[in-house]
Amino acid sequence: MTINETLTMTAFMLAPAFFSLLGLAALGSPIIALLGELTARFQGKVFYDKYGQQTATMGVLLTLLTIIVEIVGLAVAYIKFPNLFQEWITANSPFAGAGIAMVLFLFFSVTYSLTWKRLRPYKIIHTIIGIGAASAAIALIILGIFPKLTVAGSEEVLPQIVHSILAPLTGMYLILTVAAAAGLSCLYLVFRRKKDDFGRDYYNFALKLASRWALFFSIPFLGCQSWLFLALPQTIQTIVLGTPLGLVWGVGAVLTLICILIWGGLARSQSPLQLKGLTLVTFILMWLMHTMNVTVFVNFMMMI
Repeated sequence: MTINETLTMTAFMLAPAFFSLLGLAALGSPIIALLGELTARFQGKVFYDKYGQQTATMGVLLTLLTIIVEIVGLAVAYIKFPNLFQEWITANSPFAGAGIAMVLFLFFSVTYSLTWKRLRPYKIIHTIIGIGAASAAIALIILGIFPKLTVAGSEEVLPQIVHSILAPLTGMYLILTVAAAAGLSCLYLVFRRKKDDFGRDYYNFALKLASRWALFFSIPFLGCQSWLFLALPQTIQTIVLGTPLGLVWGVGAVLTLICILIWGGLARSQSPLQLKGLTLVTFILMWLMHTMNVTVFVNFMMMI
């Protein structure tokens, strides 16, 4: 693949990667919200609970948007690939487990968000619902990655490659869902500041908290990317390093590092609201980073 072909493919991946990132953030939002709720209980600070509530609400909004996009995508798949579409929706579909996890996620995540105030006197029940939402999100990632690999790959080379990359790829996306949710919540907090007027002190606190959690989960995300490369067969490693695909992968890692540095600055700032423009910058960088990752993933599917 030439550099022009790589750039063209990367440009085509911008729109799918945008909605994919929002979908991942939707899955990670209940996990971040649950962390906020549990931290509020153990530390006795209401700000953690407020942040958890806002993040849970963000997750529901992102989920609704993702559902709309998925419906459009399924409609297009039905029109262009009717036979393949019918295989996907049968009881024996490789995506059946992920579909069940998706239904459970929708139920638990929406219930978790809508009952935040109503179940405040019954924290244990609400926490259990949050654990259900977080567990369903994790199950959806785990059950969804393997079918994507098996549907795309060839039967001859698939088993050895899948077994080598399944663990690092799954770990990478599990961590990315949480990092994306925390990172996107920074921007969400800025947009909701005037509508949810919890005070300047809260938003300074919440921005620092969200930045810390986005930073915290982005570091192992980079580690999983290194693990994924090392897990690739030697032939594919050589192809990656010898083509512009290696540059795409490297640029994605650099963009992640820049996000980490920005989140570190926001987390250490005494007045992160004065740096609120950086929340938009990190979102754009995450989008571009994920575009690079999607481009690499699509190329992997072509190779196997």
